Amino acid sequence: MICNGQKQGNIWYFGNHAGLDFNNNPPTSLLTGQTYMCCSRGWNEGCSSISDSSGSLLFYTNGVKVWNRNQQVMPHGDSLMGNVSSTQSSLIVPQPGSNEYFYIFTTDAQENNFQNGLRYSKVDICLDGGFGDVLIGIDANGSQKNRRLVDTTCEKLVCVRHSNGTDYWIITHKFLSDAFYSFQLSSTGVSSAIVSHTGLIDSNGVGQMSASPNGLKIGYAVPSGRNGFTLLADFDPLTGVVSNAQSLVIKGTEYAVSFSPDNSKLYFSTAGHGNVYQYDLNAGNMAAIIASRYDFFYGPDSWRQMQLGPEGKLYLSRTGKSYVSAIEYPNNLGAAAIYTDSAIYLGGKLASFGLPNFIAGYNYSNTFNNCVITGFNETSKTPDETLSQNIPNPASDFTRIEYKLPDVNKGGEIILYDLLGKEINRYILLESTNSIIISVANIPAGTYYYQLQTSGGNTAGKKLVVIK
Repeated sequence: MICNGQKQGNIWYFGNHAGLDFNNNPPTSLLTGQTYMCCSRGWNEGCSSISDSSGSLLFYTNGVKVWNRNQQVMPHGDSLMGNVSSTQSSLIVPQPGSNEYFYIFTTDAQENNFQNGLRYSKVDICLDGGFGDVLIGIDANGSQKNRRLVDTTCEKLVCVRHSNGTDYWIITHKFLSDAFYSFQLSSTGVSSAIVSHTGLIDSNGVGQMSASPNGLKIGYAVPSGRNGFTLLADFDPLTGVVSNAQSLVIKGTEYAVSFSPDNSKLYFSTAGHGNVYQYDLNAGNMAAIIASRYDFFYGPDSWRQMQLGPEGKLYLSRTGKSYVSAIEYPNNLGAAAIYTDSAIYLGGKLASFGLPNFIAGYNYSNTFNNCVITGFNETSKTPDETLSQNIPNPASDFTRIEYKLPDVNKGGEIILYDLLGKEINRYILLESTNSIIISVANIPAGTYYYQLQTSGGNTAGKKLVVIK
């Protein structure tokens, strides 16, 4: 199921400078994105974004460049070895057990003969004043940028939460092979591959792969009338094994695939004439599932990549269009799911072949930006000072902070800063109390930090997340 309480996938950037903000309902267009069309064919496919748990953007990528939340290329955030023309060129995954480090996994494209394979680069979001930096140093396993895991992989890349509730599985497919590769990402890094041979040999390499929100199924699409096919397979989130891959279509032109939020429906769209259709996975055996097909749309445009929105709708990219389409109720059967052709206007920006890639079901760890911001006065605190974490956090109206003053006769202040170290407000502390209730109703949604400052020094900063 979609994890609605988490907001790490609330900001999307894709297409030709297009974007959507799912912190609003309905989502609103973003006009400042840096993703771009490329190549003589003028397209942009794979991309990925990551926000913190409050829905505030951290950074995003197209598999080649990495942009911070200020819409600037991160230091060392150029020349990643993905490819803008790869269907799923990139995927951002937080390092388990850390709110500081993130992995960017990338895949190469057919146009480059898939030669760069599956690689990853590592981001430290606390560097560059909290805007992030792609690491270029060497660790025990080699370079932390563009480290190769497997060569000549298809343009397919998904992530599923491990059954231990902490780690992740990164899944791709080998080109000219029937092999799925699953890599476990834990707090210590990326494991060796679990290789599963099942299904058909992919000799095309293009097209989308998708994992069901519960992490138990894999959908697979290859768009080619000569050697194309679609698969439905099982995935074991304990072992990383892909198995029981069965064909739904042979010699088809299916390009994009997605599951419904409740895992009961499977959707495909095609290249060529742009069909959009649904299978009912509860219909029975494979023959019954195939017979359950319901077609929503048949039109002249194509290459409609799919992505579930954080609120549970299924969105479809429309190449060269200033809007995205949607399946409004993807859990519903057939016509009751309701297809809307021009669902969300992109403010004049253009969609292309791709939409952002996220962890299946938005099943992220509880990611915050816990970096110490250089704008704070970091004078050492006195031994007697204490400052408790505010409750509730995140907060939307009021929050309470408890503290202990080293000298009640001298008083103190709690000072609130934004992520850039800019002072937002000061709260004078009364000598006779040990807590204060702060109103955040008029403070914009986002991540902030606060310190207790007294004549004896200042405490370390604590984080306050404001939601609306």
